[in-house]
Amino acid sequence: MVLLAQLSDTHFNMGARNVERVERVMAYLAELPQRPDLIIVTGDIADEGEVEEYQQARLALASEVPVLVLPGNHDDRGNMRQVLFGQDPNYEPINAVHRGDGVTVVLLDSSIPGKPEGHLDEVTYAFLEDALAQTAADDVVLVAMHHPPVAVQSTVVDPIRLTNPERLAEIVAGDARIAAVLTGHVHAGLMTSFAGKPLIVAPSVSSTIGCEWETAAPGHVPIDFAPDPSLVFHSITEAGLLSMFRPVAMGGWLSEPAE
Repeated sequence: MVLLAQLSDTHFNMGARNVERVERVMAYLAELPQRPDLIIVTGDIADEGEVEEYQQARLALASEVPVLVLPGNHDDRGNMRQVLFGQDPNYEPINAVHRGDGVTVVLLDSSIPGKPEGHLDEVTYAFLEDALAQTAADDVVLVAMHHPPVAVQSTVVDPIRLTNPERLAEIVAGDARIAAVLTGHVHAGLMTSFAGKPLIVAPSVSSTIGCEWETAAPGHVPIDFAPDPSLVFHSITEAGLLSMFRPVAMGGWLSEPAE
């Protein structure tokens, strides 16, 4: 079994609250009887894209387990590259691929510098196609990015979802190795389908945003800071992919309910 943990939308903002929430999630993962083989953070690492926010992220996301991050619409590619990857701060798309034990994860940069909506440019599509061409025929492939490629009944996110999903849909539908597409951005955990495959959206570690039935009036953002942080586990076995949403209580593990 290969076990992946997916976090999203940490929104480090120089405050203590979001740092504490991420640290709690990372401590929970470190204490598991079986640790995940890989941790993926699907975008909006920082809230304003500032260097200091990525410095917070680098410390809070430190782990003995490999941690892969990709940009979201709140992120700054240059600052992210410089602080989290130790690279020159250029603004080319941040794409990556991770391979291990029969599972390939392709991380795509769907961010547009200075804009909230998502777009996969020609460089990124070429990266995906090349990564798939170099992937073993019997590998399980997960494609991860920040922006969902379909509407998810969110008055906040739907106007700023991925704007050019057609080519991605052709690739996903045409490759039997691709088991699912993983995204963030919505600040709510949900599952739907895209190109005949599961689309799994991780909840935000920092907050929850309600869907259209929670929107009281045009422009209203039903954001809730009360819920505990949540993540998604992805278990990959010979039987296929199983994804489980898991809240992580800020107060820690409670074995017995309070009377």
